[in-house]
Amino acid sequence: MVKVPRLIQVFNVQCVMCGRASGQLMNGTFVPNPRVKRPVPGKNGSRCGECGGNLYLEPDESVTPFMATQIAAQRTAAQQQAKASADALRAA
Repeated sequence: MVKVPRLIQVFNVQCVMCGRASGQLMNGTFVPNPRVKRPVPGKNGSRCGECGGNLYLEPDESVTPFMATQIAAQRTAAQQQAKASADALRAA
């Protein structure tokens, strides 16, 4: 019998008004997009941090736990590189 890795549900969190991607829901955990402002709490749920518009979930491809780990590692490395570049610019 071949073991198939369990799939992780992934949804993109999009703004209805400006179309920006606020982040993703990966297996029920929100992963913010570092390029845009975080969503803000509203009366009836979170709102877009950029324009205040409603957010909706758009289904994305499901990924295996291994793929999710790889994606998270790539994002962490990119964030660290961006921080190091910003620190280097400030020091110059």
